[in-house]
Order: sequence, then structure tokens, then C-alpha cells
Amino acid sequence: MRTREWVRDAMRTWQALYGSPPSSTDWSRTHARRRGGEALKRLRDRDWPTSSMVIDLYGTWAAARSDAFPED
Repeated sequence: MRTREWVRDAMRTWQALYGSPPSSTDWSRTHARRRGGEALKRLRDRDWPTSSMVIDLYGTWAAARSDAFPED
């Protein structure tokens, strides 16, 4: 089941792997296909939430990011 906890963990893992929290376009399949290369590879390497899933769970990307990184 896709939960807020899963999204929080995924955001923190992304930051640990790539040096910054994910943006909504980082987790967009459409944007990754258009950019190709590294963007597409990153998205295919793991089971990341989709941008729309994050919005469904949180309402906004900013709310999800604040939940994952409350100290920011």
C-alpha cells in the first residue's frame, strides 16, 4: 500500500542518493522520458512514488516535502 510513510522514506532516500530532495518533475514519468539519460535511469532504478501519487496523498508537493524534511 502506498502511504505517506513510503513517500517520506522515498524522498529521504532520493536526497541521500542524489544530494537534494526530489522535485515533482524528478518523479514524473513523462518528464523523465522527455529528458532521457540520467533522469530516466534514476526513475527506473527504484520504485519511486509518482508525482500524482504524492499530490493525492498530501494535496501539494510542498506539504509532502515539509513532512519529509520538517527542519527545512
